[in-house]
Amino acid sequence: MGLFVQEELSMQLQLADRFSVITPDIMRRWNQRLRDSGQLTSSNISLQNSEISQIKPNRLIQISLQKVLNQLSVTLSISIFGKSKSTLKIQNTHTWNSPDKLIVSLLQSLGEGDKFFSNLTHFPKTYDWDGLKHFYQWRLKQVPVPNTSAWEAHKDELEALLISYPSLASSIQFYRAVMLIIESRVLEPALVPALNSAETEILAAMKQHPDNSEHHTLLSLVHYLRREPLFAKQQANIANQLNPRDGMSLILYGLTIGQTPQAGDAFVKRGLKLYPFVTEPSTDGWQPYHVLIKDLEPWMIPALSEKTQSFEQLMHSGQQDYNARRWKEALQSFEDAAALQPLQPEPHLYLAKLRLVQHDPQSALLLLAKLRKKFPKHPEINLYLGYAHEKLKHLEKAETLYRQVLHLKPEHHKALLRLGAVLIKLGKRHEARSFLESLTRKYPIYSVAWWNLGIVYYQLGELQLAETAWEESLRLEPDNSQIRLRIEQLREESSYIPATL
Repeated sequence: MGLFVQEELSMQLQLADRFSVITPDIMRRWNQRLRDSGQLTSSNISLQNSEISQIKPNRLIQISLQKVLNQLSVTLSISIFGKSKSTLKIQNTHTWNSPDKLIVSLLQSLGEGDKFFSNLTHFPKTYDWDGLKHFYQWRLKQVPVPNTSAWEAHKDELEALLISYPSLASSIQFYRAVMLIIESRVLEPALVPALNSAETEILAAMKQHPDNSEHHTLLSLVHYLRREPLFAKQQANIANQLNPRDGMSLILYGLTIGQTPQAGDAFVKRGLKLYPFVTEPSTDGWQPYHVLIKDLEPWMIPALSEKTQSFEQLMHSGQQDYNARRWKEALQSFEDAAALQPLQPEPHLYLAKLRLVQHDPQSALLLLAKLRKKFPKHPEINLYLGYAHEKLKHLEKAETLYRQVLHLKPEHHKALLRLGAVLIKLGKRHEARSFLESLTRKYPIYSVAWWNLGIVYYQLGELQLAETAWEESLRLEPDNSQIRLRIEQLREESSYIPATL
């Protein structure tokens, strides 16, 4: 509810064509940045002296909501930036029979309480509360690593929302474009078909919500990744005219204004001051601006070297590097995090996981065994210690540890998967079948679980079930040639089995 009210009020103010608005997403990132640096307090004077003063806002609006039966109590605290002791509070109770009626009422309260916002016209959207609830639940989830089963599930959820709630089409199309842009950059150079699809989604969203600077910035990014600097510069310029405080549009304009990136040095530097988050890990996971990190290295490296990262920042950047298989960078982040807080288990656990992915299970085993003495009931430590034993063919020890994980956390899908795999290796096929069937029921998009279940069925002589399980695995991973080959081999085997009378 709170995020919807923030974003819808911001959108209505943009559509009024009288204001350039700092989006709630950018404001949230500024709040987190100022909070991490100790600059965020309740004092307006403190904010005036903070980094956010570079944006030169005229008004800052803080929204507080409280549900009271079928009504909503809303407090709007409006600070006039640059003036001390100038906070205006507007408090009213509103009905919320529909999203449009609530926003109409809020705009009216805002205009009556502060003449700066007078005579606002409402642009209806015909949303419904059920659709908004499901959309913002999706929005609040962390964006997974591209090209994983979690990523595909995240995309599928968004597609289902579009089918169920067409009134949200513009917002959904925007986020479909965001995901396509992130996905396109998994390969080098950027995957053009994905970028073409992203452009289609953005243009469709623009038809419903014209003059939205975020749309033009995202379209500029698409052109930039397709190596179309003229169009990228054009869209970045439009975005910046609509919102002069849009740092990302300045960055893109600077990267495309001349024959070399250095030609736009002043614009890039200005953009990074207004939008400094490109150099920082995002708690939301992958974001579209992350695709620019490599191109912005000449400007980012000095800034990164001057900044001391917190434990949380080191862990987050380390996890992103780990997921992207940048082992050297991940190692450095986790070692630095472990030095900052040596009593925390997480960085040491990741250092052990790095040993495992780099095919050194013996070293990982030693690290994990020490960790387990300190944290005997930590599910992940037990899980990866079991995996180290499994890699070293200590199957009974691995089985014991996986069962301990499930005792601590019965729904742990990785433990269910690994226990099923170990039981297969130990010849306990019927028990493995039971665990893996339970796992695929609970996590039907877990491709490797279907693969292992197919192995169990095959070893038990149930070839039709094996084929069905592997076909489901292939459906989830259509580019996996190993699964495709195994299905073909199985069908050849089946064709030679004589029919019984």
